[in-house]
Amino acid sequence: MKKSAAVLLFWVTGIFQLYAQTKILNLRDAVTMGIRNSKQLKLRTLEMEQAISQEEQAKDASLPSAKISAGYNHALMLSQTFYLPSTNSNDPQKLSLPFDNILYQSSLGINQPVFEGNRLRYARQSANLLLQISRLNVESDKEEVAFDIIQSYINYYKLRQNQKILVQNLKDIENKLAEIKKFEAQGLATKNDVLRFELEASKMKLNAIELDNNRKIVNYNLDILLGLPDSIVIEEEDVGYKLGVNNSFENFLELALKDRKALTALQYQLKLTDIGIKKTQDEKLPTVSAGGNLYFINPSGNIIPKNGGYLAPFIVGVNVAWDISSLYKNKNKLTESKIQKQEAAGRYDMMRDQIKTEVNQSYRQYKQALEKISVLQDAIAQATENERIMESKFRNNLATTTDRIDAQTLLYQSRIGLELAKCDATAAWYTLLKSTGHIEP
Repeated sequence: MKKSAAVLLFWVTGIFQLYAQTKILNLRDAVTMGIRNSKQLKLRTLEMEQAISQEEQAKDASLPSAKISAGYNHALMLSQTFYLPSTNSNDPQKLSLPFDNILYQSSLGINQPVFEGNRLRYARQSANLLLQISRLNVESDKEEVAFDIIQSYINYYKLRQNQKILVQNLKDIENKLAEIKKFEAQGLATKNDVLRFELEASKMKLNAIELDNNRKIVNYNLDILLGLPDSIVIEEEDVGYKLGVNNSFENFLELALKDRKALTALQYQLKLTDIGIKKTQDEKLPTVSAGGNLYFINPSGNIIPKNGGYLAPFIVGVNVAWDISSLYKNKNKLTESKIQKQEAAGRYDMMRDQIKTEVNQSYRQYKQALEKISVLQDAIAQATENERIMESKFRNNLATTTDRIDAQTLLYQSRIGLELAKCDATAAWYTLLKSTGHIEP
């Protein structure tokens, strides 16, 4: 019987680890590794970098624009004689043109926006807000990734604790089976009593097989989540149960309404709609720009013309433009912008209500988990005493084998229940932290 228990112990603790690579990970290290290797976060980071680039582009739009051009033209005059009309009724003046004509020309233009109805300023403000939203999205996704890893790690830890308790219970059953066989040999127990213990041991072994299969599935999924090779066997460490935290519901709610990334992002969205309204209103304003253009015209045919053989005018000026149609076309655009602001405000209010609901539910579930632990601690004490009494009665022929096994099963279930309840309370604690926007392992 001891040999059988030892074989099962190898199953449950993973004899296959002799042929597989193992990695010892605590919860904090698992979260750090998962965040570092998360493909989701890498994509979100690229989006943030794109927002940074767009903000820089908005700043660049206020810089002066400069344009330089150069050209070469070769004209063949099919008609080489041209008569210029006379202004005093005299005969037209004859002008003879060469057949082959070459013209070099170039220009340099610089234009600086002076006033464009605040469009550039609004563009910079919008780009900055979009960047802030993008950063919040990265932080929010980090929390989601961390939460998924924490939940997966705790589930893995629960399975491993379940396995360890099952091994201990099986050893107790195997010891009792060895004892009952001795009683049978002495005529103090029946064959049916032995079979009853053997059946209980078989049930434990089946549970062990099922638990180990579930552990392998969770281990594989955790490998993928952490960016590890899927053949790695994870060795868990104590999660450090989060029990007995006595912060009030009001404190958690205040923290959530102040620091939840999704709510802050919607606040930025509201500011974006305000900018959109101002931008639409300012489209009615004229625009002013100042600029200068330098031209070089060389019809001489020589790359470097002689003095007086080229033209080089430099023109400076101020341009004012006003799209007067915006005075009557922008009415509906302004209405649309105001509706968008109302929608953003509505989403913000809905998010506040959702956060309140999440915090309340998470807080109640955590408190419930703590209450379960208190009850299960009493249940273990009761089940231990009950098992001791049944053991004594059985030895004195005052209790049946079924009574004895039932007492053992109740004790086993109480032990399992307490460990799972502690894990559930810790998971509920992290769920509560996530609802406040402050999840940390």
